[in-house]
Amino acid sequence: MSNAENGNMPHWAKRIDEIGPRRWHREKEFRNRRSEFVSSIVMNLIALVILYKIPDWHLGFITSKYGAVMYILILCTIVQIGGNLLMMLLDFRVLRHLLGIFMEAASFLVQITLYYVYPLDFSNYPGFGWINVVFPWILIIGMIISAVKVLSYTWKLIFWH
Repeated sequence: MSNAENGNMPHWAKRIDEIGPRRWHREKEFRNRRSEFVSSIVMNLIALVILYKIPDWHLGFITSKYGAVMYILILCTIVQIGGNLLMMLLDFRVLRHLLGIFMEAASFLVQITLYYVYPLDFSNYPGFGWINVVFPWILIIGMIISAVKVLSYTWKLIFWH
């Protein structure tokens, strides 16, 4: 653009290219990704212990259907732990995208199983019956997000340089 065309632009807009380096296309450094992998492994290990202990707690809102979904929840958690461990040990872009596809597909499988089996019942708790209506919608939104993430990882795997 010529200076005559820039006359109506604010001062900051004239210098927008000087504000900072463009980093939107760059990946995070490995040490930043590694800390994310470690924290994800730790959180999934905690979730794994909780998933095993839920039947022992005899919670009133957990129905007898939990036994049917418990093993798929545990399997998905183990997939998440294994995927993050592999990504932490082997830092290859292709492997990260492949494991991302695999882990998000496992997450999608868990969400669709929870949607159809639905092992929760809050109708016996006054004031909490709304959870039985809202939680399936949250699962639907989660399924959409997981599907989009699978497509995103696939796109990155095929077309990313």
